[in-house]
Amino acid sequence: MTEPDGTPGRHRVSDPAEGAGDLPLVRPYARTRTPAPVSHELALETLVSTTELGRRLSRLLREPYGSACGLCVSTVSVAELSAYLNLSIGTARELVDELVGEELLYAHPPVGAYDPESRTQVLDRMLGGLDRL
Repeated sequence: MTEPDGTPGRHRVSDPAEGAGDLPLVRPYARTRTPAPVSHELALETLVSTTELGRRLSRLLREPYGSACGLCVSTVSVAELSAYLNLSIGTARELVDELVGEELLYAHPPVGAYDPESRTQVLDRMLGGLDRL
């Protein structure tokens, strides 16, 4: 995937054959000290999983994008991903938002969208994962 101007996406490893060079890529909050706006509503318990495209490209992505895609092969919550990657919740939300936007991760519907029995199972699974951390 490329940016609208034809340059490689900011989290992809540039291909020297494409002539992209070694231009440093700076994340928005590194310049402004404020996180970029998140376009998807991502609660702590939002479950995310890697799409087929994300599985194929995970080894080609820069860190922490590649690690996030690798961890989400087995569905995890945003909170778990934050803990596994040692990122703040805000940074993890931004990371997931970017990867969902690139269709490398899929954000599952919020827990409230499930029937009561499924909601209990999802919350029990999430709490069990947090306990293991």
